Amino acid sequence: MQVKESKTNWHFRISIVKSILRIIAGIALLNGLLIPAGSFFIVAEILGIIEEL
Repeated sequence: MQVKESKTNWHFRISIVKSILRIIAGIALLNGLLIPAGSFFIVAEILGIIEEL
């Protein structure tokens, strides 16, 4: 039987993914890539909403 992942561990992993997406979006903005940057920010925010549910 597998041990269920704790809610704290799940929250931490999602937070790391969101941070990475925001960093990538920032780099895209610095390079003038507005559509990819916006897309990464939107995905990060969607993950934030899912994380809170």
